[in-house]
Amino acid sequence: MSVTSESVTEEPDVRAVLRLAYGGQFAKALAEAVRLGLPDLAGDDFVPVADLAAATGTRREVLDALLRTLALAGTFAPDGAGGYRLSAPFAPLRADHPRSVRNMCVLMAGPYTDAFNGLGRTLTGGESGFRGVHGADLYPYLTEHPETAAVFDAAMAELCRPTAHALAGAYDFGEVRRVVDVGGGDGTLLDALLTHAPWLEGVCLDRPPVCARAAARPHAAGARLTFRPADVFAEVPADGDRFLLKNVLHDWSPDLQLRLLENVRAALARTEGARLLVLEPLFEGEEGAAHALAQMVICHDGSRPFTAAALRALFDRAGLAPLRTERLACGHHLFECVATSRPQGRPGPRERSAGQSAQAGQTPR
Repeated sequence: MSVTSESVTEEPDVRAVLRLAYGGQFAKALAEAVRLGLPDLAGDDFVPVADLAAATGTRREVLDALLRTLALAGTFAPDGAGGYRLSAPFAPLRADHPRSVRNMCVLMAGPYTDAFNGLGRTLTGGESGFRGVHGADLYPYLTEHPETAAVFDAAMAELCRPTAHALAGAYDFGEVRRVVDVGGGDGTLLDALLTHAPWLEGVCLDRPPVCARAAARPHAAGARLTFRPADVFAEVPADGDRFLLKNVLHDWSPDLQLRLLENVRAALARTEGARLLVLEPLFEGEEGAAHALAQMVICHDGSRPFTAAALRALFDRAGLAPLRTERLACGHHLFECVATSRPQGRPGPRERSAGQSAQAGQTPR
């Protein structure tokens, strides 16, 4: 549509346009500030930029430009005399903040933002922009880049802590004895649940390199938390009273989502009364559009945001029925599911070769 005098209700804002265009530059600047530890070094008091440059081994004039750039976004506050402090709303950039998201900022500004160079691939073919840019899907890429994998693990743990707190407060684990977290990463969610409920034991299933890294770190739950390498697209090889899938399903294409849920259903059938707890964000409003776009660009080919109706339809196809649905305080939706009798003539999970599972990228996170 052409722009006419009738269609224009506000004056054009070139500065706003350019601020949006410079968004990637701000994200990269923020990530580098975090890597240098500037949010921790600046703290609540004004610190001379010369001191910050000396502490980080950087050039004073370049660091000053970086801090002034981030000051435009409100991240750091200048004192007018060459000093800076961290602005209070940005305290979660500190390593010691209880709601720290510093690693998530680094991850977003790194391989995730770079994946948007493949946005055209996603727009025209529905394929992963991440794979087009990085030459591999997310999880194989992490296997080949251990430094990024360490940041990814820490970022997922940061996002997981509020969810763990919300789930522990909303769900009664009183009659549960064993919880299996499918694609549970470094065990942050399970560790928190086991700390909240000291009678529980937990098994975390994930890719072999993830389990190796996680098992090498201390956990509050101690020996009650174990890690088991697994390819859950082939089988969910653990038994429990409750199975968890948190932020896992949306990473994958519909076919792989179904395969995974069918395998979990088979695991449920081995223990009487076992149930599946699915925690997923639902994007049904305009506020979720940016997250939804990121999911389509970064995740597996065909990944799409879930609505409640789409997720329920997927459960039905897998032979699962939600008994309860609840929106948690953290924003995730909890679906408590049980296995149902399959419709007559519907096959169970197919036998799948190791090659098929490896092609899917192995265990999700």
